[in-house]
Amino acid sequence: MHVVNLRLAMVYGAGGRGNLERMGRLVRRGLFPPLPETGNHRSLVHVDDVVAAMQLVAADEKANGRTYILASLEAPSGRALYDALRAALGMQQCTWSVPESMLRVAARCADGVETAVRRRLPFDSEVLGRLLDSAWYSPARIERELGWRARVSLAEGLAEMLGR
Repeated sequence: MHVVNLRLAMVYGAGGRGNLERMGRLVRRGLFPPLPETGNHRSLVHVDDVVAAMQLVAADEKANGRTYILASLEAPSGRALYDALRAALGMQQCTWSVPESMLRVAARCADGVETAVRRRLPFDSEVLGRLLDSAWYSPARIERELGWRARVSLAEGLAEMLGR
């Protein structure tokens, strides 16, 4: 049996229903706050690159028993991702941001409300962490061993995801 473990960064693409697609819809409607630049990095991978990697590892015996991380080399910060979404939507660049301290206070308040009402809110410390903290992964092993590399750029992938 040929077994390969693929560990995926955040996957995005047309028709997806994940966090990035939700963020894009909110940015489009003007309901997503301009994030501060924190220097974080978020690894992503486009669904087309995932499919290409799946085909590659299924056909290459060298992949048997191996674990590979799939991620694009582009790992934008939360702010860079916000800016890239605006650009993909044809929106003007936003020159201001909500201060990180204000977002953290709002998230802590939401945590308290969640505890009191025993319901999850759309914004809390966990959600803020996904926006401002790093989740940065290296695809170096699959690049080195099998020659795979993510081909869809962030700008191309976001434009396709947003239907532009």
